[in-house]
Amino acid sequence: MKKLLLIVACFLLVACSAQPSTSGNTSTPEAQTPSNKVVVGISQDFDSLDPHKASATGTQEVMFNIFTGLVNTLPSGEIVSELCTEYVVSDDLKTYTFTLRDDVIFHDGSKMTSKDVKYSYDRLIGKTDDQTEPLSADLSALIASVETPDDTTVVFNLNSEDASFLSKCLNAIIPVNSGATQATNPVGAGPYKFDSYTAGIGIKMMKNENFYQEGLPKLEEVEFKIFADANAGQLAMENGEIQIMSMPIANANAMSSNFNVINAPQNMVQLMALNHEFEPFSKVEVRQAINYAINKEEIISALSPGSQQLDTNFSPVMEFYYNDLLKNYYPHDVEKAKELLKSVGEENLTFTITVPSEYTLHVDTATIIQQQLAQAGITVNIETIEWNSWLEDIYKNEKYESTVIGFTGKIDPHPIIARYRTDYNRNFVNYSDKEFDALMVKATQTKDVNDRADLYKQAQENLTKNAVSVFIMDPSINVVIDKNITGYQTYPIGYIDLKNVSYQ
Repeated sequence: MKKLLLIVACFLLVACSAQPSTSGNTSTPEAQTPSNKVVVGISQDFDSLDPHKASATGTQEVMFNIFTGLVNTLPSGEIVSELCTEYVVSDDLKTYTFTLRDDVIFHDGSKMTSKDVKYSYDRLIGKTDDQTEPLSADLSALIASVETPDDTTVVFNLNSEDASFLSKCLNAIIPVNSGATQATNPVGAGPYKFDSYTAGIGIKMMKNENFYQEGLPKLEEVEFKIFADANAGQLAMENGEIQIMSMPIANANAMSSNFNVINAPQNMVQLMALNHEFEPFSKVEVRQAINYAINKEEIISALSPGSQQLDTNFSPVMEFYYNDLLKNYYPHDVEKAKELLKSVGEENLTFTITVPSEYTLHVDTATIIQQQLAQAGITVNIETIEWNSWLEDIYKNEKYESTVIGFTGKIDPHPIIARYRTDYNRNFVNYSDKEFDALMVKATQTKDVNDRADLYKQAQENLTKNAVSVFIMDPSINVVIDKNITGYQTYPIGYIDLKNVSYQ
């Protein structure tokens, strides 16, 4: 399944609009969660239970417990086999051959074969009877055909070289012809199977007794309950209603004496995206001026202490690909910002930041940016909208001037940085640069990992020098955990992995 995967968890994206839970926040010991069940608090509702149609990281990080792909990732970010036992990549990077496990049973009782894999990818590229339009434009352009020589062999033939194709094989594998009902009755082969979903409340899952990894999962039941308000989530944890939840740092610090707190980078890029089709932002000088006028250290200190400051669209957690020469490329310099604005006649610049109301971090970041840019003579208005409206109006239809959001990291560098290709269908900042596009093409055709890394570093330099947007930070994730919980791990993608979790 794609990672995207968020996180803000924060990014992409992260999550969907939701209403705070209206169930009471009081509990008695008798009402607390039994030891064979764990309840996880999440901050947003789901955009779709269909794994091929969900775009929100907040959805994907939960549904990874129901669905699995041909490959998976370790907490270190390494790609490993999941539904396959091995894979072979051709020298020309155009043929990927997978040998499947022969012990995978879907939640509906059917055994997984190569036909299910073919159906899943044919559906993603719009070549099934129940899905005639591509659900993934990138895969549709890339995959020429999917062959199934036998029940345990799948061959992907690509239209062009793609060194990053393996990372695209996290996509969910679902049973043949199940696409029409996935949104209401999701069926995968993951450690937990779907039980029930209530919009605005949450989702329940039960142990998959036929899971192919021996001894897993360890819990009989898991539930994800929506708490759009972090304070309500904190109270629910203190009352024993939930055992795991990602919290803002203030809440996490307040709970640290009675709960365990995991603090880790998310491999996310929080940014203030600038729509280049908004006339002032078509001028590189204006974009550079905004970068100089923003004090990132102040934002991090106020909202997410300890988080990594960014000047590129990569988190330093992606160390091998991260261009550390770009650190502090735009030091805070209000006078420099004013000079740049004056040079292009934009001394009276005014624009609106539209931000999803559910994400306190992004709303608060926009508020601080508003105050900082005022010092450079820039007037900023802030508009808050619901997450679903953000996805439709901004991410899909590009009806905005600026926004603050988080882009979730991936386990391969290409989908992180390729968002800015001219022809990328979700290049919602509308950046277009021939040099950058050429670097992206060359990177997909380069098998040597060191050479690929150098190309991605050059691409980062292009984006930073051209001030494509304002890259702010990789917000640290603060996961508050009941002290009786063991086995919880964090990942460089949005993934709330419960298969190894125990509740003692």
